[in-house]
Amino acid sequence: MSITKKIRPDGSAYYLLVESTGYDLDGKRTRVQRRFDRKGDAKTEQARIIAERDALRNRSGRIALESYIDRFYAPHIDRLAASSRDTYEREIRLRIKPHLGRFDVRDIDRIKIQRMVDACGTEPVARKAIGLLRTILHHAVSDRLIAVNPASAKFVMPPTGKRRGNDAVISTFEAMEPLLRAVDEYAERSVLLIASTGLLLGLRPEERYGLDWEDIDLADRTITVRRAFTAASGKHGGNDLKAPKTAKSARTVPIPAALAERLGEPGSGALILGAGGVRISPSTAQKRWARFCRWCASTRPDAPIVTIENMRHSFATSYLHAGGNVEDLSRMLGHSDINTTYRRYVRPNAEDLRAGMDAVDGIFCQSSGSLAE
Repeated sequence: MSITKKIRPDGSAYYLLVESTGYDLDGKRTRVQRRFDRKGDAKTEQARIIAERDALRNRSGRIALESYIDRFYAPHIDRLAASSRDTYEREIRLRIKPHLGRFDVRDIDRIKIQRMVDACGTEPVARKAIGLLRTILHHAVSDRLIAVNPASAKFVMPPTGKRRGNDAVISTFEAMEPLLRAVDEYAERSVLLIASTGLLLGLRPEERYGLDWEDIDLADRTITVRRAFTAASGKHGGNDLKAPKTAKSARTVPIPAALAERLGEPGSGALILGAGGVRISPSTAQKRWARFCRWCASTRPDAPIVTIENMRHSFATSYLHAGGNVEDLSRMLGHSDINTTYRRYVRPNAEDLRAGMDAVDGIFCQSSGSLAE
């Protein structure tokens, strides 16, 4: 990239070499900086770096995007976490290769990428595909196959699409009681804990699965969220015990009396257990909850049914309807931004809105009556 003459404090000169070695997986340029007393040595080292970079990347010759991905980009994917590998491999298989794989890397332009975007069903899908393509083509820029990255252009997006259904939400703790009674009657320990930590604490599913007894202080009536237990990869299998979603997701929340009663005597190890007495996996939790929902439909039809994910939404909405403060709720949910609490987790239904307006009418009716007197 450059060789620059510099002067040391003692007046002597040296030459600073700054040369690009490529791009990392986030698309950021990687560089090396080295100092030489002689300009000739700096030029020799610069030539060596460029030759090594181009040899590794196969600078010469034309190559189709599909072959470029398989030969030069795939090793970067192998270093990612299993869940990220699944995402990258799926986007490459379903969108990038079918629409662009046969074209030479040099021939991919904005028009061809727009056709891939047009074939995507929704805007989030399109943005995910463009983001990965942009990262891949950053590597092609580094390899000197192309001068500019066409995926960095602006594109006409498809419709936003419908978000994943979160319609079935319990909006008050009173309405939640029949479901909690059904859970108690069902008498399956793991189902009871999945429901209780979701409906009465608002924890994310992966946070519930990651809880250990050491995270629970029954004397102080608190639970500390320290980790999350997630499915590592649908393709590669396994589960990951890792840090919570964000920095603010690591938090301590108070335990309501209804949950303290359901926890019972303290134990050791994982709180929610699956088969064989080990920590429950996300897939096992989903199967057990689905089995409970089928039992509930035939035995306790009065109990409202929600998904494991929507228990968190139900807690948030019920907490606010009970008079809770939204700032406190945001902290309990572990949100980095309070706007997320408003935008995604507060879901009043039509009956709730009508009840609020009835309360307004009641106030004004009373005022009118006092004025008439």
